[in-house]
Amino acid sequence: MPLLNQLIIIIASLLGLAVAGYIHGKKVAGEKLVCPVGTDCQAVIYSPYSKFLEIPVESLGVFYYLIVALSYTLFLFFPSWGTDNLSFATLSLTTVAFIFSLYLLFVQIIVLRRWCTWCLGSALLCTIIFVSVWTVSNLNLVSFINSIINNL
Repeated sequence: MPLLNQLIIIIASLLGLAVAGYIHGKKVAGEKLVCPVGTDCQAVIYSPYSKFLEIPVESLGVFYYLIVALSYTLFLFFPSWGTDNLSFATLSLTTVAFIFSLYLLFVQIIVLRRWCTWCLGSALLCTIIFVSVWTVSNLNLVSFINSIINNL
Protein backbone atom coordinates (compact mmCIF):
# COMPACT_ATOMS: atom_id res chain seq x y z
CA MET A 1 0.00 0.00 0.00
CA PRO A 2 1.41 3.40 -0.89
CA LEU A 3 2.33 5.31 2.25
CA LEU A 4 0.90 8.62 1.04
CA ASN A 5 -2.55 7.14 0.42
CA GLN A 6 -2.54 5.45 3.82
CA LEU A 7 -1.64 8.73 5.49
CA ILE A 8 -4.40 10.52 3.57
CA ILE A 9 -6.92 7.91 4.74
CA ILE A 10 -5.75 8.17 8.37
CA ILE A 11 -5.72 12.00 8.39
CA ALA A 12 -9.12 12.25 6.66
CA SER A 13 -10.65 9.74 9.07
CA LEU A 14 -9.23 11.59 12.10
CA LEU A 15 -10.64 14.87 10.75
CA GLY A 16 -13.98 13.11 10.15
CA LEU A 17 -13.87 11.77 13.69
CA ALA A 18 -13.34 15.32 14.96
CA VAL A 19 -16.29 16.65 12.91
CA ALA A 20 -18.66 13.87 13.94
CA GLY A 21 -17.48 14.18 17.55
CA TYR A 22 -18.06 17.94 17.48
CA ILE A 23 -21.62 17.52 16.21
CA HIS A 24 -22.29 14.75 18.74
CA GLY A 25 -20.86 16.78 21.63
CA LYS A 26 -22.93 19.84 20.78
CA LYS A 27 -26.13 17.80 20.48
CA VAL A 28 -25.56 15.98 23.77
CA ALA A 29 -24.79 19.27 25.56
CA GLY A 30 -27.84 20.90 23.97
CA GLU A 31 -25.65 23.68 22.60
CA LYS A 32 -26.17 25.44 19.30
CA LEU A 33 -23.89 24.22 16.54
CA VAL A 34 -21.85 27.04 15.05
CA CYS A 35 -21.74 26.82 11.26
CA PRO A 36 -18.67 28.54 9.84
CA VAL A 37 -20.30 29.63 6.57
CA GLY A 38 -23.64 30.80 7.96
CA THR A 39 -25.66 27.79 6.83
CA ASP A 40 -28.50 26.29 8.87
CA CYS A 41 -26.80 23.44 10.71
CA GLN A 42 -29.48 23.31 13.43
CA ALA A 43 -32.23 22.54 10.92
CA VAL A 44 -30.17 19.74 9.41
CA ILE A 45 -28.79 18.05 12.53
CA TYR A 46 -32.17 18.08 14.31
CA SER A 47 -34.20 17.06 11.26
CA PRO A 48 -36.03 13.72 11.10
CA TYR A 49 -33.18 12.55 8.86
CA SER A 50 -30.58 13.01 11.62
CA LYS A 51 -31.21 9.45 12.80
CA PHE A 52 -30.92 6.16 10.98
CA LEU A 53 -32.70 3.22 12.64
CA GLU A 54 -33.00 5.46 15.72
CA ILE A 55 -29.21 5.90 15.85
CA PRO A 56 -27.95 9.48 15.51
CA VAL A 57 -26.12 9.87 12.20
CA GLU A 58 -23.17 11.57 13.90
CA SER A 59 -22.76 8.51 16.16
CA LEU A 60 -22.57 6.34 13.06
CA GLY A 61 -19.97 8.80 11.75
CA VAL A 62 -17.89 8.54 14.91
CA PHE A 63 -17.98 4.75 14.67
CA TYR A 64 -17.12 4.74 10.95
CA TYR A 65 -14.25 7.22 11.15
CA LEU A 66 -12.83 5.47 14.22
CA ILE A 67 -12.88 2.05 12.51
CA VAL A 68 -11.19 3.45 9.38
CA ALA A 69 -8.54 5.34 11.37
CA LEU A 70 -7.72 2.30 13.50
CA SER A 71 -7.72 -0.11 10.54
CA TYR A 72 -5.39 1.92 8.36
CA THR A 73 -3.13 2.79 11.28
CA LEU A 74 -2.80 -0.94 11.97
CA PHE A 75 -2.24 -1.62 8.24
CA LEU A 76 0.49 1.02 8.29
CA PHE A 77 2.37 -0.51 11.22
CA PHE A 78 1.47 -4.15 10.52
CA PRO A 79 1.21 -4.51 6.72
CA SER A 80 0.64 -8.26 6.98
CA TRP A 81 -2.72 -7.57 8.68
CA GLY A 82 -4.02 -6.10 5.43
CA THR A 83 -5.31 -9.47 4.25
CA ASP A 84 -7.75 -9.71 1.37
CA ASN A 85 -10.69 -10.36 3.73
CA LEU A 86 -9.84 -7.45 6.03
CA SER A 87 -9.16 -5.16 3.08
CA PHE A 88 -12.48 -6.20 1.57
CA ALA A 89 -14.25 -5.47 4.86
CA THR A 90 -12.82 -1.94 5.06
CA LEU A 91 -13.50 -1.41 1.38
CA SER A 92 -17.11 -2.52 1.87
CA LEU A 93 -17.57 -0.34 4.94
CA THR A 94 -16.13 2.65 3.12
CA THR A 95 -18.37 2.05 0.11
CA VAL A 96 -21.49 1.81 2.27
CA ALA A 97 -20.46 4.99 4.14
CA PHE A 98 -19.89 6.82 0.85
CA ILE A 99 -23.31 5.80 -0.51
CA PHE A 100 -24.94 6.81 2.78
CA SER A 101 -23.11 10.13 2.61
CA LEU A 102 -24.51 10.69 -0.89
CA TYR A 103 -27.99 9.92 0.47
CA LEU A 104 -27.54 12.50 3.25
CA LEU A 105 -26.30 15.03 0.72
CA PHE A 106 -29.40 14.35 -1.37
CA VAL A 107 -31.58 14.91 1.72
CA GLN A 108 -29.96 18.30 2.32
CA ILE A 109 -30.35 19.38 -1.31
CA ILE A 110 -33.77 17.99 -2.25
CA VAL A 111 -35.71 17.38 0.95
CA LEU A 112 -34.53 19.88 3.55
CA ARG A 113 -33.19 22.52 1.17
CA ARG A 114 -30.85 23.49 3.99
CA TRP A 115 -27.12 23.05 4.37
CA CYS A 116 -24.90 22.09 7.26
CA THR A 117 -21.29 23.10 6.69
CA TRP A 118 -20.06 20.42 9.09
CA CYS A 119 -22.13 17.78 7.31
CA LEU A 120 -20.77 18.86 3.94
CA GLY A 121 -17.25 18.68 5.36
CA SER A 122 -17.92 15.18 6.60
CA ALA A 123 -19.25 14.20 3.16
CA LEU A 124 -16.08 15.56 1.56
CA LEU A 125 -13.88 13.62 3.99
CA CYS A 126 -15.93 10.48 3.36
CA THR A 127 -15.38 10.96 -0.39
CA ILE A 128 -11.64 11.43 0.08
CA ILE A 129 -11.49 8.24 2.14
CA PHE A 130 -13.59 6.34 -0.41
CA VAL A 131 -11.39 7.35 -3.35
CA SER A 132 -8.18 6.70 -1.38
CA VAL A 133 -9.31 3.29 -0.13
CA TRP A 134 -10.21 2.22 -3.66
CA THR A 135 -6.84 3.52 -4.86
CA VAL A 136 -4.84 1.50 -2.31
CA SER A 137 -7.01 -1.60 -2.51
CA ASN A 138 -5.24 -4.54 -4.04
CA LEU A 139 -8.55 -6.28 -4.55
CA ASN A 140 -10.36 -6.80 -7.79
CA LEU A 141 -13.86 -6.33 -6.42
CA VAL A 142 -15.62 -8.19 -9.23
CA SER A 143 -13.35 -11.22 -8.92
CA PHE A 144 -13.66 -11.22 -5.14
CA ILE A 145 -17.47 -11.08 -5.26
CA ASN A 146 -17.50 -13.84 -7.89
CA SER A 147 -15.35 -16.05 -5.67
CA ILE A 148 -17.72 -15.49 -2.75
CA ILE A 149 -20.73 -16.35 -4.91
CA ASN A 150 -19.02 -19.44 -6.32
CA ASN A 151 -18.17 -20.68 -2.82
CA LEU A 152 -21.76 -20.44 -1.58
